[in-house]
Amino acid sequence: MAKKKWTFEQAMEKLEQIVEQLETQEVSLEESVQLYKEGMALADICKQKITMAESEVLLLQKNVSGEVEKIPFELGEENNA
Repeated sequence: MAKKKWTFEQAMEKLEQIVEQLETQEVSLEESVQLYKEGMALADICKQKITMAESEVLLLQKNVSGEVEKIPFELGEENNA
């Protein structure tokens, strides 16, 4: 896959196109494998973008004295499965 700066939305859109192509068109085995590889690379890009976004998210919470403090976002156990 060419070195391109993908946004999350661009990568998801392209990934959806690949899935649709694999589901609705007859493609050769070789083309299917190539599309699968491209899809996996795009899925990895999406995962990296989500991970970066999660690390940047801060929750605002009032402390006991009423001041607003920033707390790093952490996924709960129910979301780590």
